Order: sequence, then C-alpha cells, then structure tokens
Amino acid sequence: MIDIVTVVFEQELSVLRLQAQSIELYCQDIGVKNIYVIVNDSDSVAGQIDPAWWGSMSGLVCIAPRSQFGCNFVDNGWVSQQALKLIASGLVNNPWYMVLDAKTIFVRPLLLTDLFTNNQIQVGQLSIYPVFERSRQITNELFGIDLKSQAGPGGVPFFFNTNDARAMITYIENKVRQNFAEWFQAQGMLTEFILYSGWIEYRHGMDSYYSKNSFFTVCNMCHNETGIADQKLQQMSAPSNLTVSIHRHAWDELSEEQQQCYQEFLDKKLK
Repeated sequence: MIDIVTVVFEQELSVLRLQAQSIELYCQDIGVKNIYVIVNDSDSVAGQIDPAWWGSMSGLVCIAPRSQFGCNFVDNGWVSQQALKLIASGLVNNPWYMVLDAKTIFVRPLLLTDLFTNNQIQVGQLSIYPVFERSRQITNELFGIDLKSQAGPGGVPFFFNTNDARAMITYIENKVRQNFAEWFQAQGMLTEFILYSGWIEYRHGMDSYYSKNSFFTVCNMCHNETGIADQKLQQMSAPSNLTVSIHRHAWDELSEEQQQCYQEFLDKKLK
C-alpha cells in the first residue's frame, strides 16, 4: 500500500541508522514493498549504507544515488532534496509513498487503519504560512488556482499519491518544456509539498484525498529552536507524536544533558 522514500546525505548516516530501526519497529503494517534510500550526495556515499540497518526489512531496501535520475542538481541540498522527493515517484511500486528526511524517527506504530478512513488519508490540512507565500503564488500561476491550504503535516512524514505525483511531473514538463527536476530547482522558494498540494487541488480538490484533521502530530526541533530545547524535548513524549527529529545544527548547540535526554528517549522508543 505505502512505500517509503528517505533522502540522505553523508553527514546524516548515523541518524539514518536510528530511522532504519524505527521503521522496522513501527512500519510493519503499511504494506511496504520497497524502502528507497535516495543519496543526495556523491555516489560513493551509497556504499556506506547497509541494508542490514533495517533488520527484518533489509530485503526491501533499495539504495539509489541521485545520479541515476539523469539530471543536474544544484549545490543547495535543501532544494535538491525536494526535487528528489518528487521524482522518486518514478521508482515507487505502491499506490502511495511516504517521504522522510533522514533525521525523522518513528516513535509509535503507523497503522493503515489509522491512516485511511472513507478513502481519505488522515493527515490533515493546514494553512500556508506567509514565509511560503511565494511558493503558493508560483503554484497558483502554474495551475490557475487559488490554493488555500496544503496537505498535512506540512513537512515529513508526507504522503504522496504515486500516480498523481507522476502525472504532475508529466503535466509540468509538457507545459514548461524542461526537465522537471531542473525546472523545480530554478524556481527559488517553491516547495515540494505546496506544489503537490496545488496539483491535488487542481486535479481533484484537496478534500477528495486529504482529511481536515490528522490522527497524529510530529515534533521537530529546527536549527533556530535551541532556545526552547527543553520545552521541545518535553513535547516529544506526547503520545500523539508519530515522529520526532532534531536538525543536525540544533543538535550541535544542545548541551550534553539535553543530548543525553534525547538519546535516552529514543532508547526507550526503539527497544
């Protein structure tokens, strides 16, 4: 039913191992056919990734260096990883795929019975933050719509309909007469989640796929949130959280005590 796509670069390999443990522990019930690990780095990094990290799901792991997609990628890793999350749809064998950042760690089971109700995926919708207004404008102009919301949770884990992601790429390539990934990376503030949400609104209407409310929350510590690190670490224990993460730059700014707190929390969740 749902494949998994995670995008990684060399500095994140240590946390990818933790994510792999969490996937084996908590993602056994979603009908995974393949776990795609997309390497947003030099091809040599792919050789440092061991499918055995995923334990009993190791046979599902496919490691894909970005060079196999046959297009050029910009030096800005934040931009290139967004393009990779979309063009990965060409690899997927399931009707849906879930995209992750390497630092995304599951802390409770993901169940299909929670995820789908009445043919809607229960991840919610949310308003588009002002900082992403340019992304909304690009999307509106492209599809001739007025996008009011995007599919939840606004970040990872994000759930793409495989056929729709592929159809969107084909539509855009036909319209702009350019390779999709290269076009996407040239747009500036365009984000993968807003673009795809705009396509769903244009093609089907958001409510046809995505519920208004979500059955889960996520707790992420961004690089600029170290000032509230203790609060964030406390929030991570909320039972509604499906995933948690700490940005690598935030991690470097945490005290030893705060780092130990997070490690002990994950130890308990990944037993």
